[in-house]
Amino acid sequence: MNIHRHRKIGQAKAEIVVLALVFGLFWSGIVRADQNKVNTMLKKATYVGMDTCITCHDKEGKEYKLSTHARINIKNDTTSAEGCETCHGPGSIHVDNGGGKTTIINPKNDPEICFNCHTDKKMQFRLPYHHPVIEGKMGCTNCHDPHGIDVRPWTATSENDVNEVCFKCHTDKRGPYIWAHDALKEGCTTCHQVHGSVNDKMLIARDYNLCLKCHAEVSNPAFSGHAGGHWTQGTCWSATCHQAVHGSNFNNHLRY
Repeated sequence: MNIHRHRKIGQAKAEIVVLALVFGLFWSGIVRADQNKVNTMLKKATYVGMDTCITCHDKEGKEYKLSTHARINIKNDTTSAEGCETCHGPGSIHVDNGGGKTTIINPKNDPEICFNCHTDKKMQFRLPYHHPVIEGKMGCTNCHDPHGIDVRPWTATSENDVNEVCFKCHTDKRGPYIWAHDALKEGCTTCHQVHGSVNDKMLIARDYNLCLKCHAEVSNPAFSGHAGGHWTQGTCWSATCHQAVHGSNFNNHLRY
């Protein structure tokens, strides 16, 4: 009975996951379609200037002036785009309609506006293992706050905790652990290329070469028993070794 019960529970969870994925794809398709209509409409719009924007968006305006994006200065720009309209597009239609999300570009719904400047990130998202931004399942603003003032320089991610952005989704990696991997103190990007990678799990290097970036001391006792053995043929986090790579509550060698 217990076996059948577990199977039913597992089947129910699988069905929920499938439904969530289907709904996510359906909704992202609607959002992208709506944003395409906005982009077409804004071809007839004109720029109104940031002073006009902050008459309604005062909070965002104050934050923006202290953010990294405010440092952008396009000399000899013939479009007259500056401030808010650099990313949100010309605002005349938005102003004439008294606001409205369907009258202005929303980078949350369309990452292409971010890719206009961050071309390297667009290429990274096309690598085999990447966050599903170009698929429409998430956007740049899920991780980055373009208006944020409490951010790490040139990243637009929070200074509150170097990993806090990742933990919003990857809650199981948060801990706390009795024995935490020291790499977590430096940040998830110590091991992961967060936009995209040629390696599984978006790792910055494959196999044990990743670990050797930090654990390359000749005196490290870990090497004495593994050199020439199975360690050279697999990964440090194999099924019999350091499986708990983020942290462990049971073993100080990061084992389960």
